Amino acid sequence: MLNKSLGNITSANVKEIINSDIELNPETIEELDTIAQLISDLKLTRDALRESEEKYRLLFSNVPLGILHFDSHGKITTCNDNFISIIDLAKDKIIGESLTDVIDSHLVSAIQSALSGTVGHYEGDIVSKISGKITPVRVNFAPIILEDGIINGGVGIFEDITERKQIERIFFHDIINTAGNLNNFIELIDPESIKNTETRQYLEIVASISSRIVDEIRTHKHLLTSDKSKINLRISEIGSLDFFESIYNYFNRADLLNKKTISISPNSENIYFESDETLLGRVLNNMLKNAIEASNENDTINLYCGLKNNMVTFSVHNSMLIPKNIQYQLFNRSVSTKGAGRGLGLYSMKFLTEMYLKGSIAFTSSKEEGTTFTASYPLKIRDAS
Repeated sequence: MLNKSLGNITSANVKEIINSDIELNPETIEELDTIAQLISDLKLTRDALRESEEKYRLLFSNVPLGILHFDSHGKITTCNDNFISIIDLAKDKIIGESLTDVIDSHLVSAIQSALSGTVGHYEGDIVSKISGKITPVRVNFAPIILEDGIINGGVGIFEDITERKQIERIFFHDIINTAGNLNNFIELIDPESIKNTETRQYLEIVASISSRIVDEIRTHKHLLTSDKSKINLRISEIGSLDFFESIYNYFNRADLLNKKTISISPNSENIYFESDETLLGRVLNNMLKNAIEASNENDTINLYCGLKNNMVTFSVHNSMLIPKNIQYQLFNRSVSTKGAGRGLGLYSMKFLTEMYLKGSIAFTSSKEEGTTFTASYPLKIRDAS
């Protein structure tokens, strides 16, 4: 009984020894009790590990995403069937291979980010190195960082977005055609043929809005369907005050202001700089629109543009305070002073400014001074890093 190998001993065996006729001193009985408890605990731990491993295996195999694990050298150690399907390679051509040898070269930057300790992102097409199959994907690479700070490889999560891309193509095709037809129809109307001055003014406003809608849709399609690092900006020379005045003229209407007032500072300067007019317009339109919505009746929203620290600066000020709990997360997606799900405009202001226009955006807000949003841009966007 006492010669059983450790691998075959159970807590029941130990209890059997304790309860047998073998004479044992109290210390030995206590030690055997401890051994019995340890064996019982180890069994529970082993069973829990088996259960956990089974849950992990089921999750790893059945999650509707491609998942892979790679070591600190960037070599793939394991992957699930969904990843194999997306990458369109046999498993024996994947396991043990370097990520950069297996995966499309467009993902190299995201992989390097993970291996250096930060999350790497990619959205776009990947091409199978064997079959040439093209798959639109959204990919995240995340590092696995141990308690001592050492990067122990990471995981890659691949989402096949083929269906979403097909829906986007259909949507943009249809909406551009519809908006284009509306714009073309409005252009057929000769404003001079309309005798009523107010009606003619409304027609000019509708024509401006229609043209802007078409431009916005085309720009949004371009942003969604392009590699973020390869966006072809439509750069032109812009006069800061001229541009701000065009935005002022669009919003300076009773139906949009709702008993509020907007004013351009007489100290504003007309600084000429290079930028993408459509993207810049989206930022400044959102900036002014948010200020109008946040203000009370009879308030005045003040606009200013000029040169500061060799950057073209646009600012919009209103008298309202942004609550402290909102300020810390204001530029996050779907965070807004106007309620849940209303913060996409603020998010897009920061995203477009920093990602494409090489500028920066910030705000200050206090009970005494109100709230001021400021967007700053380089004079020469081509020279900005």
